Amino acid sequence: MELTSRSAIRGVAPHQVVEAVETYFDGSAPGRAQLVVAGERDGWTTLTWPAYFAPRDLTVCQRLSRELHTVVSAITTTDDEGWSHTLFACGTELDRLHSYPAALVWDDEDPATLAQEWSGDYELVARVVGVDACSVRRHFCQATPDRRDHPGRERNGYLGLWAALGIRPADTAYACVDLEPSWPALTTS
Repeated sequence: MELTSRSAIRGVAPHQVVEAVETYFDGSAPGRAQLVVAGERDGWTTLTWPAYFAPRDLTVCQRLSRELHTVVSAITTTDDEGWSHTLFACGTELDRLHSYPAALVWDDEDPATLAQEWSGDYELVARVVGVDACSVRRHFCQATPDRRDHPGRERNGYLGLWAALGIRPADTAYACVDLEPSWPALTTS
């Protein structure tokens, strides 16, 4: 089960994203993992984080949103346990959705409670991004353990949501940012 993360930053040029991300790492260790920053497309700059960087990407996305005064859409995916979407605006977490909340259950946690906590608000997301809520709504569905073939379990299911939000990742990389292998220098303040 590989855990991967991607993010989309609205209205900020790739070079500004690179500059902002580089301030979170001290550069003291040789980089072995890379963050790929794609070129801007339709007003969004997309980032592909190194494998298993999650949930650290959410910390960085929240800071980028705050420091760059913008909206950030953050996605985390797994091979067969669905995907999650977190939306930040000006440093505030506004919404979160998990397509298969049963994957979040640990020990004696209640799956129904987690499903509610991660149900998302498609109308809020559409309003913040400035798109039609009807086009976003169909992507705010959750798979259940008894429906293993549900589209919410698909690793790339988030691409439909991103398309509805107007996010289409560019085909080419703008830059690669070296990150320390253990990311110890990531500051969270």
